[in-house]
Amino acid sequence: MSVQFKFSDSVDHDRRQEIIEALQRAGFVAQSLYPGQKRPKLASIFTVAKADAKDVKALKAALTGFGRDIEYVEASPGRSPKA
Repeated sequence: MSVQFKFSDSVDHDRRQEIIEALQRAGFVAQSLYPGQKRPKLASIFTVAKADAKDVKALKAALTGFGRDIEYVEASPGRSPKA
């Protein structure tokens, strides 16, 4: 399972780095869902991979602490490939 979150449009690059570093200190690795993307809307979407249900709750709680800097947080369902 992975968790996606989006930075609000008003969050600048330095603030994003602060938040990403805070997540790293909490044990989460956030990466851009679209690395190198030029379009600001897509460049502001990040993902934390390999999160279990307990991690999802902890990550949501951590991101909630950043208030309006985070537009949304959502967990993606686990998927199995078709045979």
